[in-house]
Parts: sequence; structure tokens; C-alpha cells
Amino acid sequence: MALGESNLTFCFVGKRRLIVKSETTDDATKSNVNEEVKKIVVSKKAKAVKVKTPTINIVMDRGKFKTIKSPRAIPMSEKDKHANNFEVVLGNSTATPILSRDGFTYTCCFCTEHYVNPAELKTHTLLKHNSSNDRREFMKKQSSSGYVLKLDITLLKCKLCDVGIDTVEGLLDHLQNEHKKLIHRDVKNQIIPFKFDGEDLQCAICHLVFNKYKILVEHMKTHYRNYVCEVCDYGSINRRAMINHKQSHKTGSFECNKCDKVFQTDQKRRQHFYTVHKFMSMPNKCGICNERFKSSPLKDQHMVSVHGMSPIIRKCLSCDKTFTTQFALRIHTKKYHLMERNFPCTECEMKFFSKDQLKFHMLKHTGQKDFQCDVCLKWYTKKWILKEHMRIHMNDRRYKCLQCGRGFVQKCSWHSHMRTVHGEIDDKALA
Repeated sequence: MALGESNLTFCFVGKRRLIVKSETTDDATKSNVNEEVKKIVVSKKAKAVKVKTPTINIVMDRGKFKTIKSPRAIPMSEKDKHANNFEVVLGNSTATPILSRDGFTYTCCFCTEHYVNPAELKTHTLLKHNSSNDRREFMKKQSSSGYVLKLDITLLKCKLCDVGIDTVEGLLDHLQNEHKKLIHRDVKNQIIPFKFDGEDLQCAICHLVFNKYKILVEHMKTHYRNYVCEVCDYGSINRRAMINHKQSHKTGSFECNKCDKVFQTDQKRRQHFYTVHKFMSMPNKCGICNERFKSSPLKDQHMVSVHGMSPIIRKCLSCDKTFTTQFALRIHTKKYHLMERNFPCTECEMKFFSKDQLKFHMLKHTGQKDFQCDVCLKWYTKKWILKEHMRIHMNDRRYKCLQCGRGFVQKCSWHSHMRTVHGEIDDKALA
């Protein structure tokens, strides 16, 4: 092998590239360089350990040879950094991931098992899926733009030292500082924490209470504004959610390819397509048998009657009343606690919650009577008043006094009798 005028020689051995540099071109130096190259080649062949091939530079410096290895560094991707953090957190703590909740059961991230109690899901995950293989398979399904991890941190502890920790950030700091675990802090935190240590669905950060898991998940977006829309200040936890949101700001004419409807934004067109054409106006799906329903109450009724789930009882946060539907709870809250009165009377200063209430009230001002008795031809302002009046003609004395045996058509008459004749009011005296 001879050195050229450029004072640089390349020598390839297998996939190894040897770069030989020299500042002199005399024959003795060339011979020494060739001998040094041969020694390195022989020593490299003698090694049995397979490693990534580095570039070897042999430099002549003041009459001595120096060997410099410069391995080619490959930067770690964002997804790989999330995968590393995911592995460290789940492998060294009691935190467990949650795929979803359909209103009745929590679904395991690694399999299709469903559990009513999140504590049962935690036990299942720690016993059945406490392996790196399951965690790697889970991360393979994730994408860098759409990655988000819903993590149950109820009674969170470090597996290495059994120390209790309250937050995800506290757990990351603990594993990094106390146990020298590799945590990549240069990627945005896309782990949403949940705590299920009580009957209520409470935010793990600001401690607000919610009636539905889906609403709680939507609320958590206010705490994780990793990406912010420059148009409306909307915040999202990952890039995919922000990309989808920005579509709502692009206006135009977007036609549905299944019907003749045209929408102002592509987001509304896609929502129409999935709701009407793909899911046939049945957006609510059962998480067990995949049957679809037009409304959430119908799905809830199906879960109770077919799959034996316990009915969801929604408790009012301001009083002790409970409701079986979210709609009934919302109406109750607006009417009795928020005191919404959006229907004002045009004749006086009174306001009412519903249009029907206003309509009944207006009868006081107009005196209009639309309901007539067929027997005595009397007119009444309200239908229920006419129904009570008809009991007189039918001799329906359903309210009886157990002390003297007298019967009354109206309950108010029975109350008056009990108060004036017997000096007491007792609902148990009704027959």
C-alpha cells in the first residue's frame, strides 16, 4: 500500500475503513505506516465480540502513531424516548395504564379484559402484564404524534424502595435522582394521571369532581397544553389532536361523498360522515358486544339488562339528590342550583326556567281558560286542574282519614280536615 501525494491512504478490511494520515512521504515512514496498519487489522480480526464498526483514524504525530476511534452516533427518536420513559415508569412503580372507560368498566391496555373497579384492573395489570414484552408491544402501536398515556397513580409507590409518591413528576424525579434511572426530560410530558381513591371521579391535579370519566378526560386537557393553537388558544396534549383541531379553522365548501350535504369545515363533514353514514346515527357503542345505540341512555339500559351491570347513579354535587341520566342531573343543576331563568314574563318582573312554566304563568295575566268540564261545563286554566275537578263527578275520594273515616277528593282538603278536626298532620294516616 503506498501513500499518494495527498498524504492520505484508505484501507478497507471487511466493513472497516482505515484512514491513514501522514505528514511525510519518505519511504521509511510509508513502511512504518503499512506495518502499523497490518497490526491493527490482525488485532481486529482476532476479536470475537461483535460490535458496531467504528471508523479508525491512524495519525502520525511527532513520529508516533495514534489511533482515534470515532463511532457514528445515531440520535434517539421522540417515540423511543417516550418508550424508554414508559418502560421505566411501569417497570419500577405501581402505576398502571388505562385504555378507556365506557361508563361501566375500565379496559386493560394490554388485553381486552374489562373491570368495573379500577383497583381490580390495577391488580390484573401488575400480575398479568408485568413484563417488558407486553410494554414493548403496547408502545409499537403508538405513534409520535398521537402518543398519550392515561395512567392510574392511585396509591402510587416505587417498587425499588417502597416509597409512596403523589405525582407523576415526583415519580420521574425519584427514579432519576434516587435510583439513577434514565429519564428523557427533553420530550413533552404526555402522561395523564388519574386517582381512583374515592367514590367520585376527581381530577388528580386540581381536585375538581366530575360525574363521567369522559368529561374528566376532557378536563385534563386544560392541564396539559403542550401544543397551543395560535388562532383560538386551544391547548392539546399531542400534535395529532392539534392538527385535527386546526382543521376547524379552515373554512370553505366541503361536500359529503355519500349525500348532497355541504359543510363549512372539513371537520364537520367528517363528523357527519362517521355519525350518519358509517355508524348509521348510532354513535354509542357497547364496549363488550360492540352493539351500537342512538343515545347514551339506551346504551346504559343495554349494559344493565344484557350484561348485568349496576345502574349508574349520578349524584348532585350541591344536594343529596341522585339521577339515572346525565340529562336529568344537568336540568336539575341548572334549575335549582344555578337558578337559570331565561324566559321572562312580558307583563311582570318574574322569570322562569322553561317555556311551559312561562306559559302557565301567563294565564294569570290573560285569564284564558282552554279546558272545559264535559259535565258541568266549567272552564279551567290548566289541564291538571280539570282532572282533579273530574274526581268530584266520579266521587273519587281517594284521600281518607283513618280516624273518622271521611274521604276527600283533594289532598289539600284532607290536610285541612286533619289540622282543624284532629289537630295533626300525618301522611301515614292516608289509606
